Amino acid sequence: MTKLTVAVFSYNRGAYLEFCLASLARNLPQARVVVYDDLSDDPATKAVLAALEVPLVQPSAVARAQHGGLYVNMARALGEVETDYLLFLQDDMQIVRCVDDQDFADIAAIFDADPDCGLVSPLFMKAGIARKLRAQYQAASGLAAYQTAPNIPRAEMRFAFADVCLAHVARLRTAGFAVLEGEGHNERQAREKFSQMPLMSVPFAFYCPEVPTFRNRKRPLSGQIARLRRRPEGLGYHDMTAAEVAGFRARDPAIWPFAEDFLTPQNPQVRKPFVFQDFQGPLALRVLARIEYLLLSGGRRLRRLRAKLGI
Repeated sequence: MTKLTVAVFSYNRGAYLEFCLASLARNLPQARVVVYDDLSDDPATKAVLAALEVPLVQPSAVARAQHGGLYVNMARALGEVETDYLLFLQDDMQIVRCVDDQDFADIAAIFDADPDCGLVSPLFMKAGIARKLRAQYQAASGLAAYQTAPNIPRAEMRFAFADVCLAHVARLRTAGFAVLEGEGHNERQAREKFSQMPLMSVPFAFYCPEVPTFRNRKRPLSGQIARLRRRPEGLGYHDMTAAEVAGFRARDPAIWPFAEDFLTPQNPQVRKPFVFQDFQGPLALRVLARIEYLLLSGGRRLRRLRAKLGI
């Protein structure tokens, strides 16, 4: 019986979408997979979408112009799902190892241990936020998870929600959790309704490194330059072997599952610690990306002000 639906959110990254779906077919074949595409217009991506063997959901052109984007699609997925669990995943991600009955037992045990738990993270951890994670979490006794340290009050929880997470569908619906526009709004809502999101100590998913990034559905100049610098030798990571998974599962929980320590990129040029947007490498590109972001956000504020003033 299928207990899990995976909602994969897609836009104009056809090669990554294909890679993501292949990793699901290899490593999580027992899940129902649905692709929510935000009306991709890239020919290569459209070709991938046309050949899908899993359900595809797209808004109409009118609906996309008014309501498109990641969070609208996440809300739709939550509204439509019919399984016990829903995994929110993005097209630039990979299931990096086989997910088996033990993993589903671990997930059920995490939720059963805390009736206020609505969301669980199945992701390897980013080394770049190791200090923040260690300040908020500790290994949970008897569970394959890290849970909130006892000295953290609810108001100070920093990881109640993430755009990529595993949801207990019934609990989200009972609590009236509605996916809102913006991670910050969803974080505050989750903090009010649920305990802090546990982190699986034997995770199975992660972001591909140095992925093409879009802003307002367009590739920024910094991203276009970054693409010219990198050889496309591989999009993600080598799958963990059975022996690696066995050792990973048996390790001391004091050894935190940071991606850089356990995952091997297919592209040997990928740097550590991993970065996840292609312009996050050289300093000049980071500066250019920051300038582009400031110009873009300034333009949005100006448009909102003009609309408010009727100009």
